[in-house]
Amino acid sequence: MPEDEDTELDALREQVELHERRITELEIDAAFRRQTSDDLDEVLRDQGRRLAMLEQRVAELVGQLGLVEDD
Repeated sequence: MPEDEDTELDALREQVELHERRITELEIDAAFRRQTSDDLDEVLRDQGRRLAMLEQRVAELVGQLGLVEDD
């Protein structure tokens, strides 16, 4: 192979390596973002459950106040 072709092949190989590294970085970033999104979804679900329990407790307490006032 002539030297020009070797140089061109080396340059192409280097470009492929750079692209492969960038793809790997993007895949890692996407996986991190998915995990972060899943974690945030779980936090929101947990907060929703807690809020529902608090609302129920407030309703119970308000109901008890109504009973006390009626006495």
